[in-house]
Amino acid sequence: MSRTRMILAASLFALVSFLSLPAIRAFAKHHMGMPEMITAAKTAADHDKLAAEYEQEAKAARAKSEEHKAMAEAYRKAGGALIEKLHFDQHCDSLAKSYASMADDFEALAKGEREAAKGMKK
Repeated sequence: MSRTRMILAASLFALVSFLSLPAIRAFAKHHMGMPEMITAAKTAADHDKLAAEYEQEAKAARAKSEEHKAMAEAYRKAGGALIEKLHFDQHCDSLAKSYASMADDFEALAKGEREAAKGMKK
């Protein structure tokens, strides 16, 4: 009896796996990474999608910059010998600047993709 159940379970698993492959492939096709999106960009809509991705990345980087600014201030307020010795606030300031620079770069990429999209619409 248990051998029959194991065979039935294995068969059912194989069937479900086989039937779900097209859905998995479709999902993967629609969720390609940035390098694939860049390579595949042939239309204005493709460039608009890239711009939207870059804008989302810029927004996230800007938020991380603000978070690290607040963390630096929190470390300064907390004070203490260990914080002064390890310069936590300076590390946070550095990260805040890096994230802000990253956000600027993502915004520049988004702007370029929007211009590419407009050029294709003409």
